[in-house]
Amino acid sequence: MRTALPNFRGQRALVLHWKDNNRVTLVRQLETLGLKVEVLWPADGVSANNYDVIFFDADQGYDGLFAWPPDQPPIPLIALMGSEAPGRIEWTLSCAPSAYLVKPIGSTGVFSALAIAFHTFETRKQFKDEIVELTRRTKSRPIVFKAILSVMAHFGIGDDEAYRLLRAESMSQRISIEILSEHIASNAEVEWDRLAIRKKGNLRQVNRR
Repeated sequence: MRTALPNFRGQRALVLHWKDNNRVTLVRQLETLGLKVEVLWPADGVSANNYDVIFFDADQGYDGLFAWPPDQPPIPLIALMGSEAPGRIEWTLSCAPSAYLVKPIGSTGVFSALAIAFHTFETRKQFKDEIVELTRRTKSRPIVFKAILSVMAHFGIGDDEAYRLLRAESMSQRISIEILSEHIASNAEVEWDRLAIRKKGNLRQVNRR
């Protein structure tokens, strides 16, 4: 499936680079694309507040340039790279840029870098969110299993029916089955009443078929 190209008009860009032809060319291209541009150098402990994307000089960058922890940028970063020194490349990669531009900055390439940066940043964010959710669900498996056993014992039903009952009730309450299982662990009596009503409703539906 194709990814629609974003419209960068009105986006706010910060350029962390000393004044030279590279910065002048970059700012001109960004403004032509409709971005609102600010420039800053020297810089220290830069915050992402009020910006949508940051371009930074990878050749002159240093630890402490950004306010956030390394490898955790809150917005897309685009590295401006001229040096191929291993130390410079290692430092740049530690900042987790979403795209890069090779210096000297020419008359093309900025739009592509922006498009790639925003797409890469969003893809990384979705991937991290999925990892967090999978980790949470994995940690919640024991409590879900315990809740199924409790429902089986309380209502005298099998494991499949107990799971279906939990799933139906979680959907009714618009919460995850993991959260419902935690409720059962902390306040079972309240949930037993709700589950009993849910079980009777499910039984009526079966009898109508």
